[in-house]
Amino acid sequence: MFEFAGWRLDVIRRQRHSPAKALVDLRAAEFDLLLALVERPNHVQPRDQLLDLARGRAATVFDRSIDVHVGRLRQRIAVDPKEPELAA
Repeated sequence: MFEFAGWRLDVIRRQRHSPAKALVDLRAAEFDLLLALVERPNHVQPRDQLLDLARGRAATVFDRSIDVHVGRLRQRIAVDPKEPELAA
């Protein structure tokens, strides 16, 4: 179980709860990315390493899928995704 900024991430059940205690759905890739980030707080993770950690595969030079997942995750977590309070 991880907690951050009022959010709770239940690793066993693969669930995320909002600060208001509501269950919030995440796609598998988004959950895996969030888990990779919360397991390594306050560390900058390069794109290729995030792909390895979150999706279990090596990045190619043109692989931008992790950028899409980070953007989606920001939209689901941030009150104002254009001004995120949490760094991803």
